[in-house]
Amino acid sequence: MRAVISQRVDVIDARGERRDALDQAWGATLDRLAGRPVMALALANRPDAAAALLDHWRPQWIVLSGGNDLGEAPERDRTEGLLLDYAAAHAVPVLAVCRGMQRMQQHLGGNLVRLAGHVRCSHVVRPAASGALPELTVNSYHQWGIRADSLATGLQALYLHDDGSVEAARHRSLPWLAVMWHPERSVPGDPAAVAWLTQWLQEVSA
Repeated sequence: MRAVISQRVDVIDARGERRDALDQAWGATLDRLAGRPVMALALANRPDAAAALLDHWRPQWIVLSGGNDLGEAPERDRTEGLLLDYAAAHAVPVLAVCRGMQRMQQHLGGNLVRLAGHVRCSHVVRPAASGALPELTVNSYHQWGIRADSLATGLQALYLHDDGSVEAARHRSLPWLAVMWHPERSVPGDPAAVAWLTQWLQEVSA
């Protein structure tokens, strides 16, 4: 299985560098979620080269990873916009994580709000529709989020926090799933959260 995953941008002022970076835990995480080995390409934040690389690599799955606030790394914002355009044109499944969910919301015309109490903690998220899904306990590392009443029209809320922010959503017509928690972190949440992501990915990748 071929996947493309976006990378965060770290600024090293002492060296005058802007570095693309990705947590090494993502390799094992992608294998676990897919239930098979994944050939994952960490995509450089080069909007001028992204389209040609995608046409050559032909990914079967695209992951928008976490890190960076929107607007903090314009080259990343543009690269991820190209990834979403490619996924829409070719019906490629997308998993968007934390900042990735925020980027998907923005790309589809939605807004973000600053939240309190969502950084370096865990909390319960509840199904947006009663009885449809089990409650989950998930990790949380974000300060920007999405209010249910401002969710982009192309997205459907799946999980909500008690403060009314959206913790997971799916696209209404494309195989895209977005979550605000981090499955790659050492404490990814309860097993039910991992199982839910795994089932979704394996279903859309079948």
